[in-house]
Amino acid sequence: MAAIIKHLRAQYYDAPLPVQGLRQYHLSEQEIAGLWGTETCHPPLFNIPRHAHDLASFYLVLEGSLTEFYDRNRRDLRTCSVVFTPPGEIHSNAFHNAGGRCFLVELTPHWTDRLAASGIKLERSLDTNNGEPTRLATKLYKEFRYADKASALSIEGLALEILAAFARQTENAPAVYLPAWLRAAKDLLHDRFSETIRLDEIAEQVGVHPAHLARAFRQRYGCSLGEYQRRLRVEDASRQLVATKRSLADIALAAGFADQAHFSRVFKERTGMTPAKFRAAFAMS
Repeated sequence: MAAIIKHLRAQYYDAPLPVQGLRQYHLSEQEIAGLWGTETCHPPLFNIPRHAHDLASFYLVLEGSLTEFYDRNRRDLRTCSVVFTPPGEIHSNAFHNAGGRCFLVELTPHWTDRLAASGIKLERSLDTNNGEPTRLATKLYKEFRYADKASALSIEGLALEILAAFARQTENAPAVYLPAWLRAAKDLLHDRFSETIRLDEIAEQVGVHPAHLARAFRQRYGCSLGEYQRRLRVEDASRQLVATKRSLADIALAAGFADQAHFSRVFKERTGMTPAKFRAAFAMS
């Protein structure tokens, strides 16, 4: 196993850097319950060239933001994003101005065999910006960081829940084809999620009828544009709750909520927790 991990690290960094140069980005690493957990730290504008992993893995963005390029696609990741990567998938990572800190979990062959025996197939990369996988991955990170005699059992259960969540995401995934105008509408929501924006305004900008946009968006994403925008606001607020010490009122206004009361109500509806309890449970100390 040590040889596999050593080979994986060489692929991951794919760099002519001396060993000392590599070490500064590894904050900690250990194996528990057949899973290798590695916490990494990356400086501003740090780039990881195209590479592939020998082992299936998933990682949690603890701080900062980055863009990952994979299979002619890209995903923009921020604090609390979780990404699953199958073995052999070629991808690259570009960290943004603030750099970033990540927690990577690699699955040993024992785990992949176990999933296969259960009929679970995770053959493509997946990502999520909030919700259950983020909550579980945050708890998993804390178990690795503060390991005790009960951690192995806890880590095994959390990892299984995370993989099950990604397996369900695969089963419910929409068709691969995405019209350019629908992608543009989604990007517009991401760019302006904190603003008040009308359906007809979005439709006009992407060049389709509002009714057609509303129907196609719901078919593709399983929710209305308003619900999707609300989810983006909650995701942004979640990241701020975890990574900053800003007041709840400031976070609410920055994310686009009318006030703190509105923010608290919507946040609890979507996460099952009040903002204050979410911060207490998951804030990075």
